[in-house]
Amino acid sequence: MSTQVAPVTSAGAAVPAARLATRTRSVPRHWLLALPFLLPALVFYVVFLLVPLLGTLALSLTEWTGFNFADIRFVGSDNFRAMGQDPVFWQSLRHNVGFLGGSVVLKTVVALLLALALDQRLPFSNLFRGVYLMPAVISLVVVGVVFTLLFSPSLGLVNPFLTAIGLGRFAGAWLGDPALALPILIVIDAWHGFGLYMFLFISRLIAIPQDLHDAAHVDGAGGWQAIRDVTLPLMKSMVAMVVLLAAIESLKMFSLVYVMTKGGPSHATEVLSTWAYFQAFTANKIGYGSAILVVLLIITFVLAYIQVTRFQFADEA
Repeated sequence: MSTQVAPVTSAGAAVPAARLATRTRSVPRHWLLALPFLLPALVFYVVFLLVPLLGTLALSLTEWTGFNFADIRFVGSDNFRAMGQDPVFWQSLRHNVGFLGGSVVLKTVVALLLALALDQRLPFSNLFRGVYLMPAVISLVVVGVVFTLLFSPSLGLVNPFLTAIGLGRFAGAWLGDPALALPILIVIDAWHGFGLYMFLFISRLIAIPQDLHDAAHVDGAGGWQAIRDVTLPLMKSMVAMVVLLAAIESLKMFSLVYVMTKGGPSHATEVLSTWAYFQAFTANKIGYGSAILVVLLIITFVLAYIQVTRFQFADEA
């Protein structure tokens, strides 16, 4: 009796080929399964970021009062040329630079010093970490309202406190003083934001191996010398990231200034975002206000590009 045996080679080759074809056909299914998870984020990105951004760019080339779409008139680069003749625009730009320098330096320095102090495992360190983070979770609108009341000449607590401790000669209008209003806003903004950056520094400090500190101690390095020679060189990349984040946050400052001073007194605290808001929704110059925001966007993008491409530091082991 003869027995027929199926050819092994052809069957064995056919099975992997079938599996490969099945896997190839199943690739689109994986994308279909991932689509419900990606779609909400994509819709949010397009609707709330991409569309407003493109709309602002388009409106910056027009003249429009904001009431009737039929009144939109294309003017090209006229809005951008008008900025050169606008003294308040240049004043606002200088104030943004002031925020960029003062607030970023204060946030970074204070956050780094407190992170280094809390990393020493002092008593109540965990408690103070929570205390220092609390301002960062409060809305800037709430912060603005509270500090406006505190600095109020008639209802505030600052002037009565100075009078009670014998320093009544320093009492004043505070937010009504053009020389003091902007520095006060910068300090309040730094107070509100340093807690978050402190936690970023702490997260980097925790990641530094303890062996490096032990080796420095064995070599005779003191506390400050170990921080200078071991800790700070390993913090360069985090410092660069914190400076970038703080700079972007300072450039887009709006709510604190609007709530506390609305750009006053006499434009002494005006920044680009508040001046753009005034032009668009008070003076009914939507195109000119959009052009100011485009300039702010370009400044932010250039700053971020320079920081990312030129000032990125590698942590030194």
